[in-house]
Amino acid sequence: MVFIERGGGKNVSPNCVNSAPGSDEHPDANIQVGAANTKKLIDALMNSSAWKDSVFILTYDEGGGLYDHVPPFTEVPPDNIPPKLRSGDLKGGFNESGFRVPFIIISPFVRPNFVSHVNRDNTAILKLIETRFGFPALTARDAAQDDMSEFFDFSNPASPPLLTAPGGIPWTQFLPAQPTNGVANMSLETAP
Repeated sequence: MVFIERGGGKNVSPNCVNSAPGSDEHPDANIQVGAANTKKLIDALMNSSAWKDSVFILTYDEGGGLYDHVPPFTEVPPDNIPPKLRSGDLKGGFNESGFRVPFIIISPFVRPNFVSHVNRDNTAILKLIETRFGFPALTARDAAQDDMSEFFDFSNPASPPLLTAPGGIPWTQFLPAQPTNGVANMSLETAP
């Protein structure tokens, strides 16, 4: 299992020696650079020997610049420890989701063209790992999550694997490169 953190912004940690500055897709960054960096990671996985038994999950820690029209949903709190609120903080708990974020799964085991309509948060990734490998839950939140099994058919991986197109030509030869020459113009962004 591998966890890949964002590429880093202007202040890249010295511990992130392979970080791609500006690829974090935060405001003032050119999101094309982040998309190109993600494509590079996916291409490397799909062209490796690890692809045949891999699951790549792409998600974000927050929504983008657009406001969500779907209200948050109620969640199981991770534990019975209340939030440490200061005076003046809005009252709340850990029992509600936030804005929706993209959740894209790439794998030879994924069901083609499938779109889920199940509410889940990022702890569903933990639930998938726990279910698949027989691990116990870490918190009450991931114990209550959906295990994402609806996305997969582990008994029938995509055949043939997406490593090559007919004739043995790498599939990446047919996909255009992600452009990175766009301009990040924050003056074009307007709030709703």
